[in-house]
Amino acid sequence: MNTNEIELLKKKLERERAARIQAETILEEKAMELFESNQNLIRLNQRLEVQINEKVSELSKSEIRYKQLIESVQDIIYKISPDGFFTFVNPIVEQRLGYLESEIVGRHFTELVLPDHRENLVNFYLDMIQSKKESTYNEFPVFHKDGHIVWIGQTVRLMLEKGEISELVAVARDITDRKSTEEVLKSTQIRLSTLITNMQSGILVEDENRKIILVNEFLCDILGLKVNPDTLIGIDCENTLQDLKTFFKEPEEFVATVNKLVEEQKLVVNEKIHTANGRVLERDYIPIFIDNHYTGHLWRYNDVTDIHNAQETIRKSEEKYRGIMNNMELGLLEVDNDQTIIRAYDKFCKMVGYSEAELLGKNAMRLFLPEEFTKIIEEQQNLRKIGGSSSYELPILKKDGEILWTLISGAPIIDEHGVTVGSIGIHYDLTERKTLEQELSLAKQIAEDARQAEKQFLANMSHEIRTPLNAIIGMAHLLFDTHPTSQQVEYLEILRSSADFLHSLISDLLDMAKIEAGKIEVNHKEFDLVGLLKTVQKVFEIKIGNRPLDVNVMIDSKIQGTYIGDDLLLNQILLNIIGNAEKFTEKGEINITVRQLKEISKDEVMLEFQIADSGIGISPEKLELIFQKFKQINHQGHKHKGTGLGLAITKELIELQGGDIHATSEEGKGTTFIFSLPYKKSDNIIITAPAPSSKLTETKDFENGHILVVEDNLMNQKYISSLLNKWNRHFTVVSDGRQAVEQTNKHKFDVIFMDLQMPHMDGYEATIAIRSTKTPNQHIPIVALTASAMLDQKVKAMAVGMSDFLPKPFAPNQLFEMLQKYRKLSSHETEDDFDEIKPIITTEPKTQQETAIDNPIDYERLDEMYEGDIEYQADMFDTFLSDVYPEFKDMTPLVEQQNFTELKKLAHKLKPTLGMVGLTQLEKQIIEIERRSLDKPDYYDLKARVEQLLAGLGQSHTVLEKELLRLQNLQ
Repeated sequence: MNTNEIELLKKKLERERAARIQAETILEEKAMELFESNQNLIRLNQRLEVQINEKVSELSKSEIRYKQLIESVQDIIYKISPDGFFTFVNPIVEQRLGYLESEIVGRHFTELVLPDHRENLVNFYLDMIQSKKESTYNEFPVFHKDGHIVWIGQTVRLMLEKGEISELVAVARDITDRKSTEEVLKSTQIRLSTLITNMQSGILVEDENRKIILVNEFLCDILGLKVNPDTLIGIDCENTLQDLKTFFKEPEEFVATVNKLVEEQKLVVNEKIHTANGRVLERDYIPIFIDNHYTGHLWRYNDVTDIHNAQETIRKSEEKYRGIMNNMELGLLEVDNDQTIIRAYDKFCKMVGYSEAELLGKNAMRLFLPEEFTKIIEEQQNLRKIGGSSSYELPILKKDGEILWTLISGAPIIDEHGVTVGSIGIHYDLTERKTLEQELSLAKQIAEDARQAEKQFLANMSHEIRTPLNAIIGMAHLLFDTHPTSQQVEYLEILRSSADFLHSLISDLLDMAKIEAGKIEVNHKEFDLVGLLKTVQKVFEIKIGNRPLDVNVMIDSKIQGTYIGDDLLLNQILLNIIGNAEKFTEKGEINITVRQLKEISKDEVMLEFQIADSGIGISPEKLELIFQKFKQINHQGHKHKGTGLGLAITKELIELQGGDIHATSEEGKGTTFIFSLPYKKSDNIIITAPAPSSKLTETKDFENGHILVVEDNLMNQKYISSLLNKWNRHFTVVSDGRQAVEQTNKHKFDVIFMDLQMPHMDGYEATIAIRSTKTPNQHIPIVALTASAMLDQKVKAMAVGMSDFLPKPFAPNQLFEMLQKYRKLSSHETEDDFDEIKPIITTEPKTQQETAIDNPIDYERLDEMYEGDIEYQADMFDTFLSDVYPEFKDMTPLVEQQNFTELKKLAHKLKPTLGMVGLTQLEKQIIEIERRSLDKPDYYDLKARVEQLLAGLGQSHTVLEKELLRLQNLQ
């Protein structure tokens, strides 16, 4: 609410109050006249008893009229005795204060008055009685019967009889609403006055007669007036204007402008005026109108000297730097909101090959911008409209048609009214940098392709190594059954241990090649550290043979018992370092020293390993290179095979486990490698068992209870079912996760083999459902089955509650080992009772035709998978040709519909079946289709790949039929 509205409200209230008081006075006078008439009648009746009978009728009528008048009045009318007790009150008191007449009469009037007002009110009416004032008006608060406060405004008259006060008659009106309005008005006035007084602007308010009605101290400070603002109230501004004008730089102009503004009565804001002492003020003139009637005006003064000076500094700075920019390697261009060029600076003109005259008035976007980049400019234009600045890269067309890459810093051009009228762009030539970036990008792509080729080579090499390695491992196991001597057992144990470790390492390397962010996992388990060191020592003693070279192991007496860590990684580290020492040490000794470096905690220690040799040593300048990849220290006269990865991998393996490694060396005297690793202690004792037989054995007492197989692929169902039937296992097979959940709600199982990707409900969802439902199967082992080598799938499987992980395709012994891991032992089970379940079956040699290059079947893969089980292999081929082969045709409509999600699911489902019939090359193709369906699918690319897959599958159909016939003939 502004000052004008407040003043208007005050005047209206005053007029209404005066009118009410006047009406109350008239009403009171009439009431008093009636009351006095009644009293006169009573007195007359007392004096003229003889006339009573004649006047009875007239008196009754008068009383009735009086009563009707009193009752019709909406104000409270009451009488009190001179000592303050109620003697009469009209019925309206119940409506106004909630009391009945009987509850009021006889009570002292102060009982209804708020305690804080009683004393003043009593004194007020004592003074009235003592001075015999005929009539008074007073306002005070009283209690309503229900406890809330009612404000009363009442007129009281004295009733005299023979010159003495006989009683007091009052007319009281409820003024609560008016009081509330006055309180709001008063509060508003205080707030407004406080606001104006404390504003950081000089404020002066004049009425229509140029009299000051409000001024704050800030204005006095601005104008240099050393007076209290309150002393200026009521002063005529027109007269003081002459005294004040000397404060301004142009005195007469100041007076003339003020008078003109007052005369015209039009709003003027942000007017600049200068003072005689060099200050700059900003002035607003605001005329005040109420109901279209001029009632005064408000002046607002602000000292904007600092802002004005800053703006002048900026303006001069802009002029200065505008000249500098013209001489820098930056091209400036100004356009309006429609991208019309309004100014082009010299450097920009040189950059694009145009003169400024050729550019002015042209549309910058149409002139410079390739069509595919117009969206960028539109986005920038929208940003400028809301006052935003930004930097971005953009190619622009030069006059000669060449592309100029630029870094543009754009900002809006805002006029003095705050309106965006255009934008300015500072252009920096990026062409050379962009050319370099493109060259670097090409080099990066070449390097990435080389890295991918390296990874593919590593994968292929690892696969090629695993095939003969599997034969070595298998033969070692078979040799255990030939009743070897104790020394032969020792040699075979070393052979088996080394081969098993090499097999594990090759598998890890193959996984790293397949997984982009691959890493070797650290698998913590209990192991015999002393036994491991002795085994390593034996390995090298056998390898060294009769050479004059000793391998010594020295172990700290604190090191004993069982430790928890990754023994395979430790074995690899020791083999790498000791093998390196053995290569460069012709004679002398290799000392392996292990000591406890420190206790990390109660259960964990840091062990230090030292491998010192008496070999040829390493020069200081080459010592720092030994842990780098593909770096070999080739000593003169010493040529050794190797990739240069051994020590680099060793360093990575040590750091992966939280350790560190360094080396010291002296040429001609030898080298010492020192590394430390943290291990936890274990209280368990590892008992070395006799060398195991190569035969997988079982009896009817060796069981897994009821097995649930959840697999949607028909061939995989038959594969697993065949093995479980062969091993006399009790099992149930279902095709999706939903059926698995239903089965677990109906039957008790002891282990579940769960495929991960299935229709209706996948393996993750099914596992969550089983783990979340209170059934006997809630906590049973669940083994994940998947054809993916991705590590994140294994992590996800474990996260949802799966117990283990079996990658597909898996060999029978891998499935058997998983069953054995979660076996349900009977009280009669003994290892000596195991019968052979994995016989070695050899197949007839393949003919030259069968092994021809155009035969797509991978027989090595089939031998590894079926292990000579001709009947089972024939059954899988028959299933593929009759049931699975037709499903591949469903891929074509999915591609045409661009339903890449379903295409990916179908490819994932069919992927393992190709491997199970030996179509390894087609398996690789469908793996790529699955991958590309997920990662930014391209219709034309996938269509071509599916067509290629189906064509290859069609060509393979006849070969598969012939293979099936061959297998059936062998049965």
